[in-house]
Amino acid sequence: MLDLDLNTVIFQLVNFLVLATALYFLLFRPGMRKMKERKVEEEHIAQDIARDRQEAERLRATLENRLAGVEEEATAIFARAKEQAEVERTALLEEAEAEAERILAQAHTNADRLGSQTIDEFQDDLLGTILAISGQIIGQAAPPEVHDALIQQLNDRIWEMGRSEMGQVETLRRALGDREPTVYVTTAQPLTPEQQGLLARTFTALADRHVSIEVAIDPTLAAGVRARLGDMVIDNSIADRLESLRESVAQTLKEQVAGG
Repeated sequence: MLDLDLNTVIFQLVNFLVLATALYFLLFRPGMRKMKERKVEEEHIAQDIARDRQEAERLRATLENRLAGVEEEATAIFARAKEQAEVERTALLEEAEAEAERILAQAHTNADRLGSQTIDEFQDDLLGTILAISGQIIGQAAPPEVHDALIQQLNDRIWEMGRSEMGQVETLRRALGDREPTVYVTTAQPLTPEQQGLLARTFTALADRHVSIEVAIDPTLAAGVRARLGDMVIDNSIADRLESLRESVAQTLKEQVAGG
């Protein structure tokens, strides 16, 4: 028969209660707290997942709407670009046509100008040739009296200047300064000592001081003489008169061509 000792039973019961209490506080209670914490954490995770899922759905819907808007915008941009390209193409064509018309008009103008210039150059060359030949013929055919008469006319012109154009004479004298001036005389034929002395006396009176004479021969003058004192040039030669005639004839020809 089992012999139970009450003290032993009580001791064992107390040990069990102490052990159970220790297990409760050391294992069961922390385990329960961890389980609650784990449950709360799982609930938070589930809530986060739900929120993430909702956000993902919202983003997907937003993206779909945006993609639809992008397609519409791309279609509109393409339509606007096509329209702008057509406008620019039309503008370029109009500009090219205008430039072509301008070039053609300029070409016609240049052609007319070139033709007119060619005619003018031909007329000038022809007149130059005719007058050059005329000068040579006159120079060969003119008697010495013509040359002498032209020299006398130049001399008379200088004396007339001293009487009627004193303002110009005073300007010439001031321009000469204090130096002894030189008169550069170009003549179609050699001057006689009397003619050279005549010109020296005349220009001395004009300059109001002694002058020296430097003479050069130029047969292209045909007949007559050209004199330069300072900036003043006096020309009384057949070549000068032919040049004046050339300008008059050239102007008459231009007027006739323009009128025709």
